[in-house]
This record gives sequence, structure tokens and C-alpha cells, in this order.
Amino acid sequence: MERLWTPWRMGYVGGPKTAGCIFCEKLAAGDDRANLILHRGAHAFVIMNLFPYNTGHVMIVPYAHAATLPALPPEAPAEMMALLPWMTGIVSRVLRPDGFNVGLNIGAVAGAGVAEHLHMHVVPRWTGDTNFMPILANTMVLPELLPVTYAKLRGEIARTPFPALADRPDVAEQAGGVAVDDEGRVALRRARDGAWVLPKGHIEEGEAAFAAAIREVAEETGLAATVLDWLGETRFAYKGRARHVGYFLLRVVERLPGFAAHEGRDTFLVPLAEAPGRLTFPDDRQIVSNAELRMRNAE
Repeated sequence: MERLWTPWRMGYVGGPKTAGCIFCEKLAAGDDRANLILHRGAHAFVIMNLFPYNTGHVMIVPYAHAATLPALPPEAPAEMMALLPWMTGIVSRVLRPDGFNVGLNIGAVAGAGVAEHLHMHVVPRWTGDTNFMPILANTMVLPELLPVTYAKLRGEIARTPFPALADRPDVAEQAGGVAVDDEGRVALRRARDGAWVLPKGHIEEGEAAFAAAIREVAEETGLAATVLDWLGETRFAYKGRARHVGYFLLRVVERLPGFAAHEGRDTFLVPLAEAPGRLTFPDDRQIVSNAELRMRNAE
């Protein structure tokens, strides 16, 4: 029998606990990004696990502080179950897992790390993710940092809001990026009408929002980049159709062969602090200001 064996979590499960409830405290903190809260619903919320079994491990948690299912108001478990297919769809588009483990650990004896506040685990699984590393080395190999996974999932949630279980047909969904190079310069585009804008474009069918942002930045500027963080979203109307754009903070990793054809013509590398003053639209200026704050906090 293949098991997802995670002995490194015993330090958390068996270690000292804070006096309060970690879920209630994170809800009250207000900073969802810092506390890895992905979604707030009417009766339940979705949060990433700080001590994950696997990359993309999230938890669906009722607002009500209760240890058992019968103690919850009836609306809470109903919303938790409604969130489950929506959230597995989000994770599937972003991380492409081969399957999921979904379950509740009710009570400390059943393995609940936070026994006093019920929560449902949603753990993506990949073929071969139970390998010699956790078994022999007591180490789990996670391919990316939690904030990066959070950014990718948050961007996908923005384009597929709950309770909708499908993309909004009346809105053109787009993704874009604030791509910053090693010298602290951001790639801005000069549109045909003279407006200064951020690179962005349509999300293709079956494509995750973060992947669309990386692709569009590469196509429009000639810069290859990777995701660092989530920056926010903008909405506007163009040619009579509503458009929604999710923006990611990206790190430039390579100048592609096509960069030379863009530089100085429709793409310009501008110091991040100067970029808001160059951009034409207020919403874009706010997105870049968010990026500047993220970069400054990361230093």
C-alpha cells in the first residue's frame, strides 16, 4: 500500500500550541495574503497549509469554531462541500496533479493538528510523490515556495470566483505581469495609441492565469520570467466588452532572442520607482505600486 507519509509534521502535531485558535486568529488578522487565506465565503474559507503534506495543500475551514460536524450550523458543511469541487478545479488547472486526498481528521486521536476547529484537507497527489526522500531522509521536496503557490492559486481564483464553477462567459479574462529584472527595472509597453501599459493578454482555453501572464510577457516583451507574487486585479471595458485582468509580480530570468526587436520600440525597461509616473491608467499605476511594496518588503 502506498502512503503519503509525513513524519516531519510531528514537530507541529506534537509540539507546543498557542493559547488561541490558529484559524480564528488568522481570520481576525485581516491580512489574507500574509496568512495564506485564498478565499472568504459566507460560512467557510480556504487557507493554505503552512506545514503542507504536498505542494498545493489547502484546507476548507468553517468560520464557526467547532470541533465536530454536529456542532456546526447546517450552512457551514454545505458550503464546505460546495467549495470542494471548485477548489479542486482551481488546484487542477494550476498544478496539474494526478489526483487528490480529501478528508477530515476529527479529534486529536484521529490526527487533527487543530482538533478544536474542524477543517477539511485537500491534498494534491502526483504519481511518485511518495519516494525515498520522505521515507529515508525524513524530508519532503516541495518544488516552490508557499508564497509562489499562493500567488498562482489566488490568480486562478480571481478569474473563477465562487460560487461560479465555470469561467464567466460575459467577461474577457486576461492576465498580465509586472516583470522586474535584476537591476530593479520593470518592463512597460508603449501601445499603438501612445498609452503606457503593462504587458497582458487573453488567457487561452485550459491555461492557468499565471501561465498566461508568463506567456504574454514573453510574447509582448521578449522577456522570460517566473512568478514571485500576486499583485491584484483590474476591470475595464474595451470595445463594448467587460475585461478582467489578474496581475502577477514576475522575476525576469532571461532575455529571449526576440527582446532586441521589442526594446526601445514598444518595450522599455524603467526603474520600478519611476514606473507609476509613466503609466497612463490609474489602475495600472496601483498595480505597480503594489509591486514596489512587495519588492521592498522582500529586501
